[in-house]
Amino acid sequence: MSAWRPDDSLLDRGPKGEVKGTRRVSDVLRQRGIRAANQITTSRDTGMAAAQRDLRRTGMPAGVEQWQVPIVTPLDNVLVFISRMKPGTAVPPHAHRVWVFRVVIAGTLKFGRKTLRPGDWMLVPPGREYSIQAGSGGCTVAYAHCAPGPTPPGPGG
Repeated sequence: MSAWRPDDSLLDRGPKGEVKGTRRVSDVLRQRGIRAANQITTSRDTGMAAAQRDLRRTGMPAGVEQWQVPIVTPLDNVLVFISRMKPGTAVPPHAHRVWVFRVVIAGTLKFGRKTLRPGDWMLVPPGREYSIQAGSGGCTVAYAHCAPGPTPPGPGG
C-alpha cells in the first residue's frame, strides 16, 4: 500500500455520541446562518456554495479535490461527498474502514479493467483494497461513506 491513507474519521463519534462529520456540517450551516432542517435544500440556496467551500477536505492525493456536501441526512451513519479528479489522476491502492458508494457524475473513472461513465456506480465494502483513476477528461463523483453495520445480503441472499 502507498503512504497515502483515506481519512474515515468523520464517521467517528464524538464525546456526546454525535457523528463528527454530521457535527461538522451542522456547525458550518449554523455559522453561515443556514436553516436546512425539515425543508427542501439545494446547492443553489443562499450560503450553500460558501458552506461547501468550508467543508473542503484536505490531505487528498495530488489531483483530487473533495468536499463534504453541506447536508445532514436522517441516517447518522451516512456522510455525502463530491470529488473531482484531474485527467489521469490515480488514487493509489487503499482500503476504507467504512462502506463507500460512488456514482460517476461526469467524465470517466477507471477501476481495474472497467471504465465507469456518468450514471455508473461502485460499492466498496470495508477493508477491501482498491485503486481508481480518472479518465482522460477527468472525473466528478458523488459518493457516500457509510459506517459498517450488518453485512447486506449478496445476490441471491
